[in-house]
Amino acid sequence: MENKNRLIVNCVIVGVIVIGVVVAVVLIVFMNNKTQLTNELEKAGRDFYENYYYDQAGSDDKTRSEFLVKLESAGIKVNLENLARSTENNKGILDKFVNKATGKKCNTDNTKVIIYPKDPYGKKDYIIETEIDCGFDK
Repeated sequence: MENKNRLIVNCVIVGVIVIGVVVAVVLIVFMNNKTQLTNELEKAGRDFYENYYYDQAGSDDKTRSEFLVKLESAGIKVNLENLARSTENNKGILDKFVNKATGKKCNTDNTKVIIYPKDPYGKKDYIIETEIDCGFDK
């Protein structure tokens, strides 16, 4: 009877360890996927601002500064759908935005960047934030 109880305890311990390892692997894949998508989204936002939006904001530095100062606190919100259409570098980006754990594509309206122009309002003077809606929070 003692050997049987010891065997049951050992099986339970091994089972708990196996479940813990599986959960850890899933969390690592999940976090790597979210980090990768966050980096891709930020890269697309930078490309959009530096290679498209900034040049459209005015014909010279003074005009751009006067325009961009108005957006400093509100930010420029650009969703994934519009980022994909904005520059040649962002073509095909929609295919990358998939939650690997679920296989579902990210929401292209809610997944976005928010770009906050900053003084002195040059091409690289901004802060960028990302919002990802890919089912990671569920």
